[in-house]
Amino acid sequence: MTTVSMPRLRLVQNGEGGQAATDPTVPPPKPIPRMRGRLRCTKAFHEDQIGFISGAHARYGDVVEAPIVTMNWYFVRDPAIINEINVTRWAEFYKPKLAKRLWKLFLGNGLVPNDGESWKRQHKLIMPAFHKLRIDGYGAIMTEYTRRMISRYQEGEPRDVHRDMTALTLAVVGRTLFDADVEGDAKTVGDAMVVISEMLVEHINMPLPLPRWWPSAGNRRKMRAIGDMERVIRSHVQARRTEGRDHGDLMSHLVFVTDDEGSAMTERQLRDEMMTLFFAGHETTAGVLTWAWWLLATHPDKLATLREELDRVVGRAPIRVEDLPNLPYLEKVVKESLRLQPSVWCYMREATKDLRMGDYVFKRGRPILISPYILGRDPRLHPNPLRYEPERWTREYERGLPRGAYVPFAAGPRVCLGKQFAMMELRLIIGTLVQLLELNVPDGFTPDFVQELSLHPGERGIPMTVRHRPS
Repeated sequence: MTTVSMPRLRLVQNGEGGQAATDPTVPPPKPIPRMRGRLRCTKAFHEDQIGFISGAHARYGDVVEAPIVTMNWYFVRDPAIINEINVTRWAEFYKPKLAKRLWKLFLGNGLVPNDGESWKRQHKLIMPAFHKLRIDGYGAIMTEYTRRMISRYQEGEPRDVHRDMTALTLAVVGRTLFDADVEGDAKTVGDAMVVISEMLVEHINMPLPLPRWWPSAGNRRKMRAIGDMERVIRSHVQARRTEGRDHGDLMSHLVFVTDDEGSAMTERQLRDEMMTLFFAGHETTAGVLTWAWWLLATHPDKLATLREELDRVVGRAPIRVEDLPNLPYLEKVVKESLRLQPSVWCYMREATKDLRMGDYVFKRGRPILISPYILGRDPRLHPNPLRYEPERWTREYERGLPRGAYVPFAAGPRVCLGKQFAMMELRLIIGTLVQLLELNVPDGFTPDFVQELSLHPGERGIPMTVRHRPS
């Protein structure tokens, strides 16, 4: 990770507001440590976001204010404050305007960037699609598609783990979203998702990205990618409406669901929610699967423990959803992977008004950045935080963590709606890979660590050589 020299610190009093202004028994708020040097902070942040934020917390504490581009940002590492933001005072926070600008062209007003009454309506409409019984029905698809991928592997051939996990999760989300094999659309969708991911990263790194109407080659490429995704979605929506039957997939629910007044989603709402599900449902999961492979392949003792559990409980039979409660070490492997290498390394909120939380006042409209990656490596929360130890995830260990300390899917009413889907998918795919393959990476290989919307190993990927386990 890049070493970043930290700009000098200047303490400021950031406004009195909140309960202290009216209640004399509450001490006045403390000043939030504020860094200065806008250009230096912006440059250091864009060179290595995680390194910059980690350094800020290490030097200045759990709450830091930093000038980034044209705004002041808050970095928060205090679990109690994070729990207020996520759970107890969640309605007082929105997604930052900065993030909405980034997402608008692609995700529109889908559930991820949405807020307020519109978010509440959409959340209420979409939530039944993620009911446990409906989600459990997708388990056989996840296992089947993983085994199908492995059956195509030729003994001894070189593969890129990240590329394969991306293709696999794309196939799974296509089947569970559309109830269709999207292999015919796979190249179109895959290429479009690459372009769209690049577009979102570009908008993060460029304070003033080119307006969409600017006739540049890059803009034309972006608009073609978005158009390709929209055509795929539109064709499947039209087919479902023509047939008029619920296939049990996520799209069927979105097409046919109505609110309390009998109103269905508009075409634009359908488009935005499907785009959101497509993006959130495959890229982030592929990242977690890639890092889980890397961690297991480089810790053969942990891999052996997991393999022994799988051989004892299910043997070589396809793993079923009903088997998962009997595979506790597999769940610990997933939780530990999400602690050390969460694919979504940060998320953001902003206060709708000046708010006091803990000892501080947070100003309205300033981005608040929370990093599950940084929380997962805090030695005050996790002993030996850089050590890969799935065994740590006992019931007692989890109960001992402060609320707000482990939030790979955020928490509260705005917890990731696909959390249960993702946890099931991660366990079924990782379990199947370990059942049937010898997980490996080349001796001495160290992957790149690319920080974009998700953490991934970049163009070099993670190479492996196919080795099927003997029957």
